[in-house]
Amino acid sequence: MPYREAVEQRYNEVFENEYAILLNGRTSNSAMESAERGAQHSAMLITFTEMYELYRENVNATKIWNAIYSSHLKRKTGDFSADNLNEEIIEKVLSGAQSWKKCSGHVFEHYIVEQTRERLAQYNIRFVLQKELTTMLQNNQIANEDDDNIRQMAASDDFDIYAIVNVNGSNLVFGCVQAKTSIRDRVGRDRDFSIPAMERHFWSVAVVLDGTYLAMPKFNKMVNGGGETQYMENGWHGMYSMSNIDTSDRIYKDEDLELLIEHASTASHKFTSARQRFDRYWRAVQND
Repeated sequence: MPYREAVEQRYNEVFENEYAILLNGRTSNSAMESAERGAQHSAMLITFTEMYELYRENVNATKIWNAIYSSHLKRKTGDFSADNLNEEIIEKVLSGAQSWKKCSGHVFEHYIVEQTRERLAQYNIRFVLQKELTTMLQNNQIANEDDDNIRQMAASDDFDIYAIVNVNGSNLVFGCVQAKTSIRDRVGRDRDFSIPAMERHFWSVAVVLDGTYLAMPKFNKMVNGGGETQYMENGWHGMYSMSNIDTSDRIYKDEDLELLIEHASTASHKFTSARQRFDRYWRAVQND
């Protein structure tokens, strides 16, 4: 079956099943809206995970992601053509695009956490979402010194995912991860958050699903540095792209996030053994 058809079929299957479970016979508008939000999150996440694994030899992550977007819009608008386009359909398209924008970023964050969990465990490392870190802090499960200001970091929206290493039973936050479906998305603003984190001796990286724009000199220099008057120095320790870019200095082609996992292990060792030398210029791969 062509991948786009398979994606649409699986997306709709998961959505319908999850929607019925979450709605659980309720009939209020608020219940239906809540069930729809939860169901579309599950449908996006499960469909991307399964279809990317199934088709990845021939279809990259961005194409699978875009096929899910198309399936999402079609569910929200129904079938239509340019011949029957009207104000109602246009409003549905805009509503579908807005709901995708709100939901898809969180879905990608969840994907990164779930897909790396088992592989990171061998290094006593875990990635957690902002919400989970907040809960761990409330339960006094984070052992960083007060000077690290982890509570302040968790209360902000500067980072999406946090890297935690367990050392002799104590959980230490050693890294901050920004998850982006496209590098265009507020990348200049995110770079401004990354630099202070590196200067405070944290591992600061970004993961991007579609790295197309990283081929442009401006975005390349945002990551790697080398600009003459702007972006003279690196903006992250590394940026890991699942599709549409080749490795270039601190930009890593990382279709299965294996490099992200390896570098997290290296960074955790540096953080716990020689943190003061874990500065902005640190590299996971010293002979890039």
